Amino acid sequence: MNQEKSVFPLCGLALSSFLALGCIVDVEPSPQRRPRPVQAVGSLTMDWTVANRIDSRACSQHSRRGADFELIVYRGSREVARDYARCEDFSVTVDLPPDEYTATATLVERGNDRPVTTTLTVDNINIVRGATLNLDVDFPTNSFLR
Repeated sequence: MNQEKSVFPLCGLALSSFLALGCIVDVEPSPQRRPRPVQAVGSLTMDWTVANRIDSRACSQHSRRGADFELIVYRGSREVARDYARCEDFSVTVDLPPDEYTATATLVERGNDRPVTTTLTVDNINIVRGATLNLDVDFPTNSFLR
């Protein structure tokens, strides 16, 4: 009986010492684990109008489900970004690394991405680190496919 009384406290002391060892944290920075620098970006803000107007009714006039704005950005011939916004927003912003780009803009039917307008091409987009480039496009009445 006396032996039991002395064994349990020793086991508890050994267990707590073992658990305490697992709580040691090394906070020294390792030269191998330096955080990678965040790549600085710029932004492209594309604003659009429909027949030179910002009118939400014009967005849904040519599509039963409504329309979305589709922006596809290319570096050379490679697609690097694709973004959608509700036509009624009349603006979308995409963050991009500094470089030169081209883009296409199309109003598409909401839900199935079927084009509602012809596609507009925007060339010579030069993104600069820390800056926002604002561009405007218009979808004239004759650009609608239906």
